[in-house]
Amino acid sequence: MSGFRPEVWVTSKELVSQESLGKMIEKLEGINPVRAYIQVVNRADSYYSSNILPPAEELAQDFDALQMIIEEACEREFRISAWMNVNLVWGFGKQRHFSESHILNRQPEWITVDESGTSMLEYQSSSLEEVFGPYIDPGIPDVREFTAQIASEISNYDVEEVHLDFIRYPFKSFGYNPLALAEYRKWLNKEELTESKKSFDSYRILSITRQVSMISEVVRAKGKKVSCAVYDDYSERAVSERLQPWLEWLKSGLIDSAVVMAYGKEPDEVLSRVEKIRSLHGSLKNIRIGLGAFNYVGRWAEFVELMKNVEKLEPDGITLFALSSVDEELRERLRVL
Repeated sequence: MSGFRPEVWVTSKELVSQESLGKMIEKLEGINPVRAYIQVVNRADSYYSSNILPPAEELAQDFDALQMIIEEACEREFRISAWMNVNLVWGFGKQRHFSESHILNRQPEWITVDESGTSMLEYQSSSLEEVFGPYIDPGIPDVREFTAQIASEISNYDVEEVHLDFIRYPFKSFGYNPLALAEYRKWLNKEELTESKKSFDSYRILSITRQVSMISEVVRAKGKKVSCAVYDDYSERAVSERLQPWLEWLKSGLIDSAVVMAYGKEPDEVLSRVEKIRSLHGSLKNIRIGLGAFNYVGRWAEFVELMKNVEKLEPDGITLFALSSVDEELRERLRVL
């Protein structure tokens, strides 16, 4: 791994003030990344100058964090991916955003609904893995247009790519928003299909794919690339549970790169899943492997060995989640790789 340079996700917590952003740049310099994914849309709010989204409530100062990072990166050798959470728009148990322009206040009817008819706005929590708050429903055409507009706005910045996260349904038990169901039944009539679990799954997969396609079209029109954060268990967690057929997006050219969230706590499990993806795709071309550094704090020797073994499988990159988990010990270990 001579000259190894990782990629790294940088969460919005690092962008709340000019002071915190300066510290974040220092942390990046400490690991010399080849790419930083900067989270500029977290919960349908912005860490850049937006005409669509309200500023994030967490911002301690009124400034354009994305533009400041771009200016800092000009003097350094790392690429910037502007990271947007697509369908996740808020957190459970939180008071509504103060801004009337926030999507929860402006279009609450866009929030997805579970199979019992309950909107995610009524949830106080969820026992489902990695379901952190209400999602807007990609089965609604206006939702897809809204997210494409955000991606288009971000693409105006001097970044290499737009990175899509939460580009999926929260779980297969969601997608029953009345507006989405009306579109589903129009689609059934057009395709001359009957209503069934299989056809509803097909419609939801098509809806997410249309969302990716619309975003890809507007981003590429501005000369930028598209990547997606995706699940490491393709058939079960990605497609079956979250209706996220990311390998098909990659093979069809809808996206330029997939960043696999291989966050397992045990190295053997992680390697097994990465090897399975390589087998399904034929290689790891255009596939970057995201590793959960947060799961290996205090186990950095294991983590470094895992990185070495993943590198042998020839991915397009190794991405660490997240910068906030990288301590001085890991920085030292990365420097000598």
